[in-house]
Amino acid sequence: MIVQLVQQLILALSLVGYSLAWADSSAPLDAVQASFHPYKTGAPQHAGITAGMTLDQSNSHLAAPLLPAEVLQRLQTGEFTITVQETTDLPPRVSYITATTEQFLNVSLDGGFRINQYQGGRPFPLIDATDPRAGEKIIWNVRYRDVPDTMEMRGIMDSVSSSGVVDRASAGRMRVRYGMDRIGDEFNDPQWIAQGVRIKASFEALSPSDLEGNMRITTYFEDETHPFSDLIYSPQSRRTRKGYVNTTARMGGGRYDILQEEQPPFFFAGYIHEYNWTYKGQQVMLMPGLLRAERLEFGGNNNWYPTTPWELRQVLVLDATPKGPHPYSKRTFYIDAQTYIPLCVLAYDPQGAFARLALIIHGNPDFVPGSYGIRLPVPMGAAWISVAQNQAYRMVAHEPTFDQNFSPRRFELMELLRKGK
Repeated sequence: MIVQLVQQLILALSLVGYSLAWADSSAPLDAVQASFHPYKTGAPQHAGITAGMTLDQSNSHLAAPLLPAEVLQRLQTGEFTITVQETTDLPPRVSYITATTEQFLNVSLDGGFRINQYQGGRPFPLIDATDPRAGEKIIWNVRYRDVPDTMEMRGIMDSVSSSGVVDRASAGRMRVRYGMDRIGDEFNDPQWIAQGVRIKASFEALSPSDLEGNMRITTYFEDETHPFSDLIYSPQSRRTRKGYVNTTARMGGGRYDILQEEQPPFFFAGYIHEYNWTYKGQQVMLMPGLLRAERLEFGGNNNWYPTTPWELRQVLVLDATPKGPHPYSKRTFYIDAQTYIPLCVLAYDPQGAFARLALIIHGNPDFVPGSYGIRLPVPMGAAWISVAQNQAYRMVAHEPTFDQNFSPRRFELMELLRKGK
């Protein structure tokens, strides 16, 4: 008890000191604003890289300082080419930035299962590279990035062999609703707040025939001491069962080398406390850009690679090392510093060898009708290219749509029973 009181006193004194410093200077507030507007004074530049150019085997050396070694190697061997487009400036919405500036001084880390005093916005807008817990703060920023109230998309997932043949495919409809920590005029559901429900996501399988009609509602809680739960309906048995999410199980009943915690549209929905998070620094990199089209296409070797143009962007590099048994010994996340969407993920097998490249594509809302003018990155799909299996797994979001105003009742048991009749 005494130790806890001392810790609380130290925290209080530090916050008072920070607040007094802010009263005398606008520096912290200016730094917060700058974190949302990294391109205010101009887009990043790098010698030899210009918008409209194509990078391939012949000139891949120009991009060597800007790409992860594993990605550069695939460019050098002709696996794919990169078309460069101008850097997209897409800051979070004003209400999100305002919520950040009003509350970030009060937010703190706990033992790893949640964050304290969070009430909306970016929890930790100022990242100190010397902070031993900087990596943990960054992944909380990823989790609480600016998102719409609701989202719906029809996802097509397939597996492509080393000869370019689609050897399995499935389709489903996904709906997502955020229940708390919303900002501005957005709706926070009182019942979900009382239950500590952060997100509910429903999924209905549309194909193939052996999966058609299977439905799932997953609940993600604010506090990770409360395990994420599933309600699952099977048309074969016409029964519903309740369980908990196995975040490291493969998607599609093992059909795809994609973990449940990597599923779209989140791309990381695992337990933060199950990993050690190490911040490797921020730098200008060449990464998949915000797609200026209504639909994602693929090309390159065996049609494994998204054909979206790439951009020079400010990127945060973050290592995630599991604390316990896991299919991967490490994953390196390349996270957009402006929006906190993941752009690229490298995964390494238990022996430490490079095993898989994930390229995650979001769309520019100016080009996606379903965004309804909501200026947020729109999930468009991804490719998971397995070096170990010589196989790729692709996902395309058809007509992703924001602001559907789903009722909370659409994410309850009765919804499964109603639709499963």
